[in-house]
Amino acid sequence: MLPYKDKTPQIDPSAYIAPGAVVIGDVVISARASIWFNAVIRGDVEPIVIGEGTNIQDGTVVHTDPGYPCNVGKNVTVGHNAILHGCRIEQGVTIGMGATVLTGSAVGKSALVAAHALILEGAEVEPRTLVAGVPAKLRRTLSDDEIARLLNNTRRYQKRRLLYMGDYSQR
Repeated sequence: MLPYKDKTPQIDPSAYIAPGAVVIGDVVISARASIWFNAVIRGDVEPIVIGEGTNIQDGTVVHTDPGYPCNVGKNVTVGHNAILHGCRIEQGVTIGMGATVLTGSAVGKSALVAAHALILEGAEVEPRTLVAGVPAKLRRTLSDDEIARLLNNTRRYQKRRLLYMGDYSQR
């Protein structure tokens, strides 16, 4: 955890920050969130908020642009090596591995952004949809079962966080 200018990251005691992850500046990490190995959360331009129960997986970069903070909602999964840049991610979203979400864009509740997809600047992803491709395009609406499976994956990361924190009663 590194301060930047007059801002120091605010990290809930129940959150897990893996060794090698870097959290800088104007950042809030909420309860039960987890930031995994080699992720970078860099709040040196605008604020970044990581919501309750959200996991930011290995190698992910979260950053901002002037006038574009980054807000990641509750119970979000952000896959390995993704990039979130000055965007808004609503509750229950899954961002696939290697996906990029650019400045000023928004991803609606319970949406799935496929691996390696590119969400262009200012784009809006509708709730409960699957988008894929470069640039990302709407593929279809997600079923209730698919959304439940995505939430279960997020819950697995919440349990894994406890194991890494030494709470082996949660297996």
